[in-house]
Amino acid sequence: MQRETRIANYVLGVLSTLALLLLSLPLSTPVRSLKAAMGYVLDPLSYHGEAGYARLAGAPERIRRLLEADIENERLHAELRRNEWLTTTVSSLSLENERLRRALALKIPGVRSPVWAHVLERDPVHWYRSVVVDAGSDRGISLNDPVLGPRNGKLVAAGRVVDVRPNTSTVLLLTDEGASVAAYLSLGTLEGLVQGQDGPNLRMNYLNAEVQLSTGDLVYTSPTSSTFPPDVLIGHVARVNPRDPFLAFQSVEVSPAADASSLQELIVLRSSAPAHAKLAASLETAP
Repeated sequence: MQRETRIANYVLGVLSTLALLLLSLPLSTPVRSLKAAMGYVLDPLSYHGEAGYARLAGAPERIRRLLEADIENERLHAELRRNEWLTTTVSSLSLENERLRRALALKIPGVRSPVWAHVLERDPVHWYRSVVVDAGSDRGISLNDPVLGPRNGKLVAAGRVVDVRPNTSTVLLLTDEGASVAAYLSLGTLEGLVQGQDGPNLRMNYLNAEVQLSTGDLVYTSPTSSTFPPDVLIGHVARVNPRDPFLAFQSVEVSPAADASSLQELIVLRSSAPAHAKLAASLETAP
């Protein structure tokens, strides 16, 4: 214990000496470079925006270029994440066009806007039931908004909002035993109902008993779903259950595309704008 205390005191002394040395040295190019680099490492957010550009103006050219490149890299990462939703929309439209050649009675999803949210907590006892995210009514979240999760660069079905508070919301995951969603196999030729099992897998019921099913078939949200937009990937068939002679349908086990046990970020498809955006719009249209 005493040895650790001495080491901590030595480290504190070295850092204090270094800080005093930097404060006393003239603002030469190496010193300004070190100050800029250390400032960015300790507080990167202060280098974003107009104030950040002002701070970078005093740094040497090479350090300024490195910091500007890192800031631009962070901005591009955020832009790529926003583009994931656009990619999913394009994929959905392609699938919808394919299905429109065979059927005309398709549900057109309403206009929604995506918002990213981070998972704050989950129930350790009921791991596959729900999660709490850091987006609430302040960001336009409302009940039954569909929730998607990232998987291999795509967005897949994850759950729906069941409770909304000012700054947080509770998302019921598809793996919860009370969750269900209308779905289809093989480009809409076979419809069924996907239900949670309070575990890692899902179950798809009410499939035509006369159809031959196989593992690996992809499962998508149906146009008849009251929550999700159509053609969003749910998962794939992991096992075809034995047929029950007393039932008029067959069922399959579905491995969800969204891994409920490792979700860290989710995207909520809002049906309404945040309160402050509505207020701004009303002010713009006011006479």
